[in-house]
Amino acid sequence: MDTQSSGTLQSPSTYSGSSKTGSSKSGGTERGEEDLTKDNVASPIDLECHIQAERITKILDEAVYKTKLALCLSNLVQEYRTLSSILTTQHMDDLIFIFEQYDNPLFSTSLLNMAAMDDIKGGDVSLKNRLNPELGHLMYIMNSYPALRTKVEEMIQEMKAEFIESGEVVAPGLEYLLVLEQFRDLMVRQMDTTAAEELTAKINTRKLEGSNEKLREKIREYTENLKTESKRFEETMAMKADIISKLEKELALLNYEADVKLKKKILDSDRQMVLATRAHIVKNEVLLEEEVESREMYENLLRVHLIDEKNQRARRFKVETQLLSWLQKYDLEMGDKQVELDEFTEKYEDEMEKCENLEIKLAEQDKEYIPLMAEREEEYHQEMTEKLNKFKVEHAARVIQMAWRDVLANRAEKKKLKKLQKKMQAAQAAAEKKAAKK
Repeated sequence: MDTQSSGTLQSPSTYSGSSKTGSSKSGGTERGEEDLTKDNVASPIDLECHIQAERITKILDEAVYKTKLALCLSNLVQEYRTLSSILTTQHMDDLIFIFEQYDNPLFSTSLLNMAAMDDIKGGDVSLKNRLNPELGHLMYIMNSYPALRTKVEEMIQEMKAEFIESGEVVAPGLEYLLVLEQFRDLMVRQMDTTAAEELTAKINTRKLEGSNEKLREKIREYTENLKTESKRFEETMAMKADIISKLEKELALLNYEADVKLKKKILDSDRQMVLATRAHIVKNEVLLEEEVESREMYENLLRVHLIDEKNQRARRFKVETQLLSWLQKYDLEMGDKQVELDEFTEKYEDEMEKCENLEIKLAEQDKEYIPLMAEREEEYHQEMTEKLNKFKVEHAARVIQMAWRDVLANRAEKKKLKKLQKKMQAAQAAAEKKAAKK
């Protein structure tokens, strides 16, 4: 393990850049790029923490690189030219010897186990029978050459890009590498954060968890409501489909019944036409007989009507005198109604003036209060103007309706009186003509 650690120390640590940047950010803002190795800068505890953080990150970087190297072994075996250009001849011979041992299990040291020997003889050449302790030496040789680091990083990037483009499930080895890198970043971040920052992060996470629980409960409620509404909608749709099918059946039955009834009505109408023609002939004969009787009755009625006409003329004279008195009374009442109409018009004009004054006052108030209460004043102004317009319209409509009803009543009475006067004048003229003839 000492030889391995000495070999790995030759490679540059990936934490050095991050730790330096982290310390430069924190120290640059707080202590102005101070050196932690000086006695007067940091306490022994801070210095020890910094050294331990560097040590942990170096161990994690070493583990990450060894994982990447283990994942790329199968690809590096095929890169003979690359290995021969970087590794020494002695190390290349060792690698070839290890590859031959791993490729041929009969030369493996695992044959010391008799159970493994029996499995190989039986044809089982599985991984448990291909274990080789020389693979640790192989990893040591590969890890002792920093020049292979760039090649390994390129292969790992190609693997990641290949899995991202294909969209397949990540291989276990690559998944382990991603988790290890994530663990390394979390450890570096955790060592850079202070206790106060960690406490605030925990408080924030607890708050977020509480809010997330509430949001999840709301989501559950909304999902349940959506499910119930969807079920109700499906039930209503099924009910409507049943109703539509029933109505379609009823419509078909009604169409069939309507066709049958129409045919029956046509036949009945034909029969009724024949019967009506026959009845018309009989009725015509009866009407001819009734015509003779009606002529005799007409002459008798004419005599009676002449007598009634004399009586009606006498009654008409009485009615005309009553109408004249009613006309005089109507003229007097219409004069009073006209006075009332003038009073109503004056009241309406006064109300309109008051409304206009109110509108002017409201406009002045709006100018005073708009800078202070813009939104509230607009709503209030709208409500007041709507109420005022409604009051104007209703009041004007009531006044106009009352006045118009009186005018219509007066016009109707005048028309009736004019008709009566015309009838009376015509009756008087006819009576005077008859009296002159006599």
